[in-house]
Amino acid sequence: MTCGEEFEAPGQLDANLDAARDAYARLYESPKPEELVALRARYGASQKAFSIILGFGELTMNNYENGATPDSTNRLLLKLAAKPYIFKEMYTINKNRIGAIQRQRIEASEGFRSAMRWGGLEALLASLTTLQREKIEACADQSGLSVPEQIARYVGYASFQDYSRLYAEAQWTSGTTRQIPGASVPVNSALGAA
Repeated sequence: MTCGEEFEAPGQLDANLDAARDAYARLYESPKPEELVALRARYGASQKAFSIILGFGELTMNNYENGATPDSTNRLLLKLAAKPYIFKEMYTINKNRIGAIQRQRIEASEGFRSAMRWGGLEALLASLTTLQREKIEACADQSGLSVPEQIARYVGYASFQDYSRLYAEAQWTSGTTRQIPGASVPVNSALGAA
């Protein structure tokens, strides 16, 4: 006040920096309205139902689809909802807050069915015994892989063994055709001899 110069206190500088970071995130990290419409359509949900499932206010998706910028918390929820297995969890928690017709539409959607096919590691974890989990974790630690990478390695190895066994069992004499148990088409021996 005495010298007539302007200055900023350290708290003001921090607040300005935070505001600049938030403006950047809103501008460059926020989903576009058409991306939000596509995400919601993937799950067959109305704007209101989608808002309720994600824990927003009832009109929030309408605002976002019309160009409003989601705050950081809602941006995170929208990014998480793009993953079908996470959306399924959100839906499970909030499904009783939406109508029966909306529940039917969502449960019939491709996005929701995708989540049902792949329940994530939590579903796999629940189906394994303690001994199996400990073995997978020990093997992952020893090989320097994550648990999902170790499981993928097991699946790939098992699939290769199944193929090798199938190939070995398909060594028939030339010119014959046989049915492999479980196969829908007869296999020509030329394939097995190749």
